[in-house]
Amino acid sequence: MCVLRKWLKGIAAVKFALIVLLGLSIWSTRIPDIAYHPVLPEQSLANFHVIEFNDDGEMHLPAQFDALKARLRTTPGSDLLIFIHGWHHNAAPNDDNFVAFQRFYQQMSATKPSLLGLYIGWRGDQYDPFWLDGSDDPDSVVEPLDFPTIFTSKRVAKRVGEHGVRPLLAELDTLADEGILGRYTLIGHSLGGVVALHARKQSLLENLAKGQGQRHLTVLLNPAASAREYQPLDKWRSPDNAGPAMLVLQSKTDFAVLEAFNWLKEGERAVGNSWAITHDIDPCPGRDCSRTLVLPKALQDHDAKPGCMQVLDGPGWKIRARLHARKTVQSCEDANRQAVWVLSVADGVIAGHNGILTEVQGVALAAALDNWQSAWQGAAHTASISDPITPESPLLLEPHSASEPQADSNHTGVPASK
Repeated sequence: MCVLRKWLKGIAAVKFALIVLLGLSIWSTRIPDIAYHPVLPEQSLANFHVIEFNDDGEMHLPAQFDALKARLRTTPGSDLLIFIHGWHHNAAPNDDNFVAFQRFYQQMSATKPSLLGLYIGWRGDQYDPFWLDGSDDPDSVVEPLDFPTIFTSKRVAKRVGEHGVRPLLAELDTLADEGILGRYTLIGHSLGGVVALHARKQSLLENLAKGQGQRHLTVLLNPAASAREYQPLDKWRSPDNAGPAMLVLQSKTDFAVLEAFNWLKEGERAVGNSWAITHDIDPCPGRDCSRTLVLPKALQDHDAKPGCMQVLDGPGWKIRARLHARKTVQSCEDANRQAVWVLSVADGVIAGHNGILTEVQGVALAAALDNWQSAWQGAAHTASISDPITPESPLLLEPHSASEPQADSNHTGVPASK
């Protein structure tokens, strides 16, 4: 009995020591809620800018935004490329998302010298225990285990989007109306996708209700947003010839969103892993989509229908409309008229959760922007904005439940190709 008691005490001591070690490892990696980029006088002449928000959604340094506006006024009509990082990241100069976006911006501006860059930073994580951090690894299955901070970080992301980035974008919209800004492209990744979604959602809905296309494009990469958060954007079509107002790209190999998201919030599916999907993207071998491939007869028939399969030249991607994933998408025309395209993408497009801001994605974005800008200009020329959209309007689709089951795995209504 005495031996058993000593053994139990030993186990208790080991448990206590492990708990203390766990607490210290988390506490010692606390990330401060601070700004990393002081505003220097020459910043108003720079092409690359940073704006940082605190946990309350307020700008750390409003002068950062002042410097950007001053730069825009020096060359009126310049376009702006914006990136919002996600979980485990911030605006520290050595943050791998910050470094990757600088490289991505340089690639995009090489063919468009007037393009300006903006990195939006916030405290994407309060703690960063080294033994659970896989944020540098695109194939990480460990990163989602850092669950103690995901819930608070998600709340902060929504707050930053609604109270911080939304007013910033509203001011950029005004500058665009005045001709000071050309257009902006907003990219959000992971929880940064949540920031971007909540920053743009209300404005998108208001413009769609007026029958207006979107001057600015929003792109969400592997967003950690639920299908419920995405609603009611699913109820809207884009005006004729306007193209989508928002693109949501979800990797099919993203463990963090496709699997861990469901564990952390039981009963909730991520928007890119739900009935919301409208299209699939697959890369062509060697970026050459003219090569003849052996495909199932049903898939050949699907691709032969007008609008059911589109090719994005440059990156060499095939974009296929996904049918019957939801009640309002029963044809390829239905899928292509959605105000928001939710695209399920192959590993060669986005590798896992963190395979973002790559060279081929830059090529794809440039090509997509050219196509989308032409569509928007056509819609802006022909659209009438005098009459608001009513519930009977063909732009407003029949609502449905967020719990609508996901379609079968054939996606396009035909067997999937390998």
